Amino acid sequence: MDSLQIAASLRRYGFEEVEQRTHALGYSHPAMGGQRVYLKVSRAERGERAMPVGKQPLVLHPATAAHPGFARTRVAAMGPNYRYKNSNMSAFPRKPGESATGIAVDVPDLAALEELLLLLGVPVAQAGEAATGLPAPDRPAARTDAPRQDGPAPIHPASGEAAVALQGAARGATYHAREAIDFAEHCCQGTGRLEAGPFNLDALAMAIEGPRRLRFCPLGNRPAAPRLALVGITPGSQIEAFADALSTTDVATAASHAAFSGAQQAIKKLLQAHGFAARLGISLEGDLNQNPAILTTSVVKCCLMVDDGYRFAAPDIAASPAALKCATERLVRELRGYATLEWIVVFGGPAWEALHALSFEGRPVIEALREGGRHVVQLPHFAQNFQQRELYACDDRAEAELIAAKPDRARYADEARRMRHALLVELAKA
Repeated sequence: MDSLQIAASLRRYGFEEVEQRTHALGYSHPAMGGQRVYLKVSRAERGERAMPVGKQPLVLHPATAAHPGFARTRVAAMGPNYRYKNSNMSAFPRKPGESATGIAVDVPDLAALEELLLLLGVPVAQAGEAATGLPAPDRPAARTDAPRQDGPAPIHPASGEAAVALQGAARGATYHAREAIDFAEHCCQGTGRLEAGPFNLDALAMAIEGPRRLRFCPLGNRPAAPRLALVGITPGSQIEAFADALSTTDVATAASHAAFSGAQQAIKKLLQAHGFAARLGISLEGDLNQNPAILTTSVVKCCLMVDDGYRFAAPDIAASPAALKCATERLVRELRGYATLEWIVVFGGPAWEALHALSFEGRPVIEALREGGRHVVQLPHFAQNFQQRELYACDDRAEAELIAAKPDRARYADEARRMRHALLVELAKA
């Protein structure tokens, strides 16, 4: 789970946001006696929209480590950072001249979060019913002893009684579909159907493969003659914007509306850097999904989750038959289907690595995409570390000045510089 997914769950459990800083949000619950937990967020300034953080997004008070039973929780078994420092956590202890200290943990799924909150004294049984749409006694238990499958597992479409359970009754359902949706009409591998009426996100599940789930969420637009493609790894929390839009509009409109939802400001800054968009003659005014020169899509077009989180890499895609076909055959054919497409921008390391690691027709996907002279470049991820984005936007001289003023930025410089130089090389070729 990323930080904004955890935030949504905390609110359903009765937590209130009591502190908002640039890089951290503080939450409290009446049962915790004034103690807070913090969630990491990514943004350059407090006035910007908070973007989710996936790595160890939840930060606990240092005293939690001494709590009886903490060492046996699933979050404690995932290698917490017991010395995480962040100056934004005003309620946590700090030494003079140092940032506040807490315990940063990964939260693999909702069951692990509930286990932790129960340890902290937060009642989760009734809240869990509201959070999932399922009565507490019927909710799936945490699978702490289930081995992870390393190879491809059979696809198990959500159907029959399971599909009914996933669809849920009106009570506790989070979203509403204005019309019935046949997944196969919008997805090359779509199986299943969403009935009109209330639903929760699990009702969008098309395939379950061991720890992997593929949810119906074909985000992106469909311009007639784009020149620039923006490619993410897979829809993350944008699936919530997609599900919300289904109450008032059709699938294609909802998919376009939700693509890169909440991230367009950061994306526009990346595209403006080094005069990139200007060199292409593309205006960035307005909604990027409504721009006739821009195609929006993802490596895995629908929402792939691994262990109930969005953090995964090429091996996870390769281990999923459904995701693998989407990231190779579907992606290449989608992008090569536009004769006008000249540039393909890939956001973040996992997506970039996947294009090199996965193959289509006997060669890396990235080579297939470069066919015909298309320029394929990597840009920093729009929702992850802002330090890398900040350095990417610099020229070499400004980078040196920034690192001199903020030495902590140095560890982000190599990747940012590599992406910047690669873009400038491609621009020189164009």
